[in-house]
Amino acid sequence: MSYLMNRRGFLAGATSAMALMSSAGGVRAEGGQIIVANWGGDWNDRTVQFFEAPIVEKAGYTIVRDLDGFDQRRTKIIASRRLPRAPMDVAHMDDATAFELASLEALDAIDEQAVPRLKDTLSILRTPTFVPWQYSAWIIGYNPKKLKEAPKSFADLWDPKYKGIVGLSDAHWFHHIESTALKLGKSLDNINIEAVKASMMEWKKAASPRIYPNHLQIEQALKNEEILVAPEYKARILQFASEGVDVVSAYPAEGGIGIIFGLVMPKKGPNPQAAKFYCNALLDPDGLTALVQKSFYSPSNSKSVLPEAAAKQIEFTEQEKKAIHNRPHAFWLKNRNDLLDWWNKEFKS
Repeated sequence: MSYLMNRRGFLAGATSAMALMSSAGGVRAEGGQIIVANWGGDWNDRTVQFFEAPIVEKAGYTIVRDLDGFDQRRTKIIASRRLPRAPMDVAHMDDATAFELASLEALDAIDEQAVPRLKDTLSILRTPTFVPWQYSAWIIGYNPKKLKEAPKSFADLWDPKYKGIVGLSDAHWFHHIESTALKLGKSLDNINIEAVKASMMEWKKAASPRIYPNHLQIEQALKNEEILVAPEYKARILQFASEGVDVVSAYPAEGGIGIIFGLVMPKKGPNPQAAKFYCNALLDPDGLTALVQKSFYSPSNSKSVLPEAAAKQIEFTEQEKKAIHNRPHAFWLKNRNDLLDWWNKEFKS
């Protein structure tokens, strides 16, 4: 009788362990604490709802959430290179900052052995130290009730007919420089900085674009019809529309500018096994399917299948995907500070 009870207990435990491994795509859950750095607000709320609560915490991990601004997260990781231990296990990042941190050798490599579901992600989104999660592209949003014709390109926004009705996000100043480079050269390779500056000053004179701090103010300006056109992420345009703003997206002739959000593992993290489990859990295809219908980003996992109507609304066509430009990360590492100074002192003044 004792043997049967022990054997049954063993089988029950084994079944439970196999279930946890299956739900995490083959990564064993060892439990313990995991420190996650993330944005706050609805971004964090959805992370908790679709992944952290039903998968990570259910597997026995206690999540300590370090919710802070983007620059603070980056600064903490850079500073941790001089410390015996990093202050977090996993950090939510965009691809540009992940590139910068990798160049500083501040991140652990992440492969398919550590995170098995990486094999199902779109290869064009991956780098050796970055787990892609959701992606979108910088395109154009406009008010279809007020404008008879959609802008067809970034170059169209220089037309004086748009004077005073184009809104630009100050926080995304770098995308305005990139879209100008595409207007001039149809590529983000070998950007001619002086030509970009000259063209942007022509834009300022011809169309007098209004500058707003961030997405939220852009949304409000579109809602109030202070502006009728705004370069924005497709995901944000869809979000604005879902909240009652008269705005639809136009894919520019030059192509979109890619943005990828994902995860990095800082070197010397307190619990690297937990970090691997977390990264794999956040690639859960069903979780991503549910998430992107709220965030309006496209899922990185090719096994995430959206309902037909949602897929038509959110995802890019194959032609549009091929026309998305990767951001010139090496260019920005070299020129970011100088161009930000120029943006603040010359274009915004």
